[in-house]
Amino acid sequence: MSAGTNLVVPVVLWGKTAPTHCISCVFLSRDQRTLVTGCYDGQICLWQVDPDTLKVVSAICVIDLQMTPRCLLVGHTAPVLCLSKASIVLDNNFIVSSSESGEMCTWDLVDGKCREVVKLPYVHTNIQAYHMCGCDDVRLFCNGYYAEVLVMDPFSLEIVFTLASRVNPDWISALHVLRPAKRKGQVMYVLWLILDDVVLALTTTGTVKVWTLFGQETKNSEPFYENESKQIRCLNALSMTCCAYNQRTVLIVCSKYWQIYDAGDFSVLCSVISPRGERWLGGDFLAADRVVIWSDEGRGYMYKLPANSIADSKDFHSKSVENDNPFLYCLLAVPSDKPLSCPPAMRYHVVSRQGKMYKYLIRGDSEGCVLIWNIPEVTNSQLAQIKQEDFAKPPAMPPTVLTSLVKAWAEMKPPPVGILDQLDTGDQPGVRLTASIYLPQQSRLVVGREDGSIIIVPATQTVLLQLLHGKHQQYDDWPPHQLLLGHAGRVNCLLYPHHLHERYEKSHLVSGGVDFAVCLWDLYSGTLLHRFCVHAGEITQLLVPPNSCSPRIQKCVCSVASDHSVTLLGLTERKCVVLASRHLFPVVTIKWRPLDDFMIVGCSDGTVYVWQMETGHLDRVLHGINAEEVLYACDENPAASSSGDVGLANPAVHFFRGLRHRNLSAIRHATQRGLHQLQQLHHATNQDGSDQQKSRALPLMIQGLRTNPKDPESHILVFDIEALIGMALKLPAIPDCEITVFSLVLWGKIISILHLLGII
Repeated sequence: MSAGTNLVVPVVLWGKTAPTHCISCVFLSRDQRTLVTGCYDGQICLWQVDPDTLKVVSAICVIDLQMTPRCLLVGHTAPVLCLSKASIVLDNNFIVSSSESGEMCTWDLVDGKCREVVKLPYVHTNIQAYHMCGCDDVRLFCNGYYAEVLVMDPFSLEIVFTLASRVNPDWISALHVLRPAKRKGQVMYVLWLILDDVVLALTTTGTVKVWTLFGQETKNSEPFYENESKQIRCLNALSMTCCAYNQRTVLIVCSKYWQIYDAGDFSVLCSVISPRGERWLGGDFLAADRVVIWSDEGRGYMYKLPANSIADSKDFHSKSVENDNPFLYCLLAVPSDKPLSCPPAMRYHVVSRQGKMYKYLIRGDSEGCVLIWNIPEVTNSQLAQIKQEDFAKPPAMPPTVLTSLVKAWAEMKPPPVGILDQLDTGDQPGVRLTASIYLPQQSRLVVGREDGSIIIVPATQTVLLQLLHGKHQQYDDWPPHQLLLGHAGRVNCLLYPHHLHERYEKSHLVSGGVDFAVCLWDLYSGTLLHRFCVHAGEITQLLVPPNSCSPRIQKCVCSVASDHSVTLLGLTERKCVVLASRHLFPVVTIKWRPLDDFMIVGCSDGTVYVWQMETGHLDRVLHGINAEEVLYACDENPAASSSGDVGLANPAVHFFRGLRHRNLSAIRHATQRGLHQLQQLHHATNQDGSDQQKSRALPLMIQGLRTNPKDPESHILVFDIEALIGMALKLPAIPDCEITVFSLVLWGKIISILHLLGII
């Protein structure tokens, strides 16, 4: 990974506890080398698949897929709903993901990098990648919480064209794109005779729509309307699949039933109600006469279709006779009936390997478990034997693969290390880490824990202890640590204000916990200076006001709590300066307008509260578009809403605004900033750029990582190789620097670490 022109190597210390991975969608790459699972926390896990080992199950030769978690992609801020391939080229290992907040990302499965990202005002619930006639690569056909079908480019993530509805427009609940065979049909099917591509869709209210595509659709084209529309009795369909073996039958799955339709006139051929206590989630065709359906309990059901639902049968579309119903001949069972906290994600894949076709049903559940059934071919003679035996229950087939992140963690020898494993005793994990902050100037790491304690350790020695083997690992009390006790419960957040701005005391450390308290610490002596007990809920966030605020507010920190309150706490005065506690919904964002003396609080319901910082009065409450405009204005004018880049705004504008509002503080700040800009301009005209120095990069940075609020915190160690080399070259000049010890030991082994990481 590269930051600017520097080579940056990230190393993650996961700890002994596997991260939570509640799976929301699954995808298997075409080469069967990578399994992708998206989760409700927004992360995407890449599993390395090794399908080369064969084993025998019930006298049937199947492929045993050995899977190992390889990479965790962190890029979405909401649950991942869709995963799709991005290319038809086998060696082009790219996928597209979509989240519940409208985010779409294109990922490279080889190195895990995000190649493209956009945020759209559309939430997709289904994405089908399809290679249209006249296109070099696939297009993404998307449907979801909107009335159109969006056709997108998988690499630029731009909308190429849209398919709109003229009759009964409504949300599209299911769609299928196909290229029909050249043969005769009836009614809707007649439209497919001369066409290259057909989009078949079903709205939430049960209207079937057909769009015809000729390959001439462009970005500048007007929305394309459907060519045919018909109302059927099918509400809130979950999936719709046209049979790839005959293209004459269509499988539609709803939560309470699944049905087979004739594609000619969309009449129902057969229907099956869901088992008691279960709901259908989806299904697909195994063959022209067989389907596999899966339920929210994570089971798969394999059915043999009746003669009237098989296109090649002489009884096709004839009136069904008695007892001529779909026959359940196999159950894809799960080893455990443990209840799931949410419906599992399941997907059917057909892949080709060494000239043979393999059919997989893949399931990912809320426990982070991945199950794969390798569906065998069942002959007609075997079906007849199953019918004759007349089982009370159909024969059950266990999954071929059963794995999870927890299982992968348990199989690692030695187990993954954590940043403070030296404080744990025994094989069981110690007290969970809940918050951390790295102080680069002092090379110290501050870690908050679940029991309310705060540990301060030398960062370089701690990293040395965890990454490199040597005699130092045999010391009883190395590295030394400092213990701060003051919270009565979990430490949720930490803040070192001086790291963000030099106006704060170097010795001040601020922490917020589940005990409703904000604690002010002396970092060097380890003493508790003051305990703020203002909130009526656990502290969730600590912030620093911008540098352009009034001198009184500049000595405050901002705290946010779960009781929807926001405070400005004076570190010098040791008292609450502002208490903003009239919010009805959780606080999700805080913006600043320091020149107007405003603190702007945005809540989860879209409401915006504007507070005066000096007086603590509620200035106004905004809703709807007015609230959005205020938040947008803060983002649009960073000089008025942030502590950095104060010279970007025009001081004259803020000077006259201060005169209009009779705000002496605003007038004074505008005057000071105007003089500062003149000094900057004069300095720039009398000095060339050769004397300007680049900001020195830090050789080591430590960042906390938590994929789920209930998980213990992991840590990312970021090594800047260029800064490490520069530090090694300057070692004789800085013999007393603490980082010297680390650099001397690390530099001899850094090459071997890079080899292990695959960097060089």
